[in-house]
Amino acid sequence: MSGAGDRLEIALNARGIKKQMAFAAQLGVDDSLVSRWLRGNGLSMQNAIRVCEVLDVSLDWLLLGRGTIDSHRHLDQLERYEKLQRAVSGLPHSVVDALVNMAQAIRAELDSDRL
Repeated sequence: MSGAGDRLEIALNARGIKKQMAFAAQLGVDDSLVSRWLRGNGLSMQNAIRVCEVLDVSLDWLLLGRGTIDSHRHLDQLERYEKLQRAVSGLPHSVVDALVNMAQAIRAELDSDRL
C-alpha cells in the first residue's frame, strides 16, 4: 500500500461507501476533490481529520500507514480501562470481583441477544 489515497479507498470500501459523490456531500466538499485525494493528491490535515471522523478511521493509519484502520478505537478502550482502574483502586477486592462478574454477565447477555 503506497499512500493515503490507497488507504482512503480501502476505508471507503471497509465502511461500505460506494458513492463518491455522496461521501463528498457528507464532507461538504466537491466530489472532484475526493477524486484527487484518491489519486494521492492534496489531502490537507483539516480534510484528513474530517475524513477520519466521517469514516471512523485512525488518522495515523490514513495519513502515515501506521497501525490499523481501527487503531483509534483501541486507544479509546485503553483510556476507558485506565479510568475504570482508577475508579476501583480504593475498593475492596470482593467488590471489584463482584463488579467484574456483573459486567461479564451483562456482556454475555448482550452477546446472546445479538445471535
